[in-house]
Amino acid sequence: MRRLILIILSAIYVIQLFAKSPHGEDFKINCVVCHTTENWLKIKKDSFNHDTTDFPLDGQHKTIKCRECHIDLEFKNAKSECISCHKDVHELTLGRDCDRCHTTATWIVNNIIQIHRQSRFPLLGAHASLDCYLCHKSASLLRFDPMRSDCVDCHLNDFNSTTNPSHVTSNFSKDCTLCHNEVSWQTSTFNHNATSFPLTGAHIMLACLACHTHGYVAIPTTCVSCHLATYNATTNPNHAAANFPTTCETCHSTTDWLTSTFNHNTATSFPLTGAHIGIACTACHTNGYGPIPTTCVSCHLATYNATTNPNHAGAMFPTTCETCHTTANWTSSTFNHTAYFPITSGNHNVSCATCHTNPTNYVVFSCVTASCHTTAHHQNQGSAGCYSCHPTGRS
Repeated sequence: MRRLILIILSAIYVIQLFAKSPHGEDFKINCVVCHTTENWLKIKKDSFNHDTTDFPLDGQHKTIKCRECHIDLEFKNAKSECISCHKDVHELTLGRDCDRCHTTATWIVNNIIQIHRQSRFPLLGAHASLDCYLCHKSASLLRFDPMRSDCVDCHLNDFNSTTNPSHVTSNFSKDCTLCHNEVSWQTSTFNHNATSFPLTGAHIMLACLACHTHGYVAIPTTCVSCHLATYNATTNPNHAAANFPTTCETCHSTTDWLTSTFNHNTATSFPLTGAHIGIACTACHTNGYGPIPTTCVSCHLATYNATTNPNHAGAMFPTTCETCHTTANWTSSTFNHTAYFPITSGNHNVSCATCHTNPTNYVVFSCVTASCHTTAHHQNQGSAGCYSCHPTGRS
């Protein structure tokens, strides 16, 4: 009896042993998809659609034997990364993503220009026709080690050996793209307008060395940094003696250095109006063209003192000339008496001397005169009394 039980258990074990799939416990594909009853080892290769997996077969992958990728019978163990089957001859210098350059149709790379355009250094102009090893020194070993992409990384020898002009002694920037491009290395241009000092007017035609006397490094952009000698040598008028400011652009432009203009209205706090427009600059700027007072009396004090009709100084007229005068006509004067005493009230619209009986002092006035306010009341009050009660001149 015991022997019979062992036989039965052995039979069950054998059945279970053969019932287990050699492709793994979680293999779900029906056996008849690949196998036949005639011969278990004969595989129906074309009957399995590999496209139903996460690795469709295309190109040369369709022609290779299954066991070349599936080393054991558990198909899930096969890796889908190229490097799992193909030796990386580039030694990981290009990363693990082989299909960036290669295809399943052919291992040979035919579109290197297009591939390079997807990198951080697209091949443009003359670069497109160069042999790879000229830049990638390790390319002969099939290695493409990462390299810098600045022009000078490849063209430093060109930079150092150039003599017309000498890039080294001229302190040229090593940013070659400022003057050169990929189309033609020999033809160079420089867009000065891309700097903080655009070239305009006569500056456009100047030789670079006219300003860059000590190399092509950053230089001051003020006019006087180049034109100080011209400033000092100018005698008509003498800029240095006249204390002209060294901000040349105030009067000059890059279009024509000899033709100068100065906009007094916008460049100063004293716009020129009326008769001021036509007078010579030195009429006011007697001691140079530095800042000067803008009050009228600072220029017209001599006129104030010499005036006798009426005598401004003797009459103690204020020196605020603009109270009576304008720049349109100096000799014609007006005075707004209403601001002090409204002479339009009553019969006060009389000559100045009627009230201002002292021609040497117009600060003094008299209400009680031979022709005005002659009653005893008026005489007793005096001028001060009249003004205190009748400040506007009304009765």
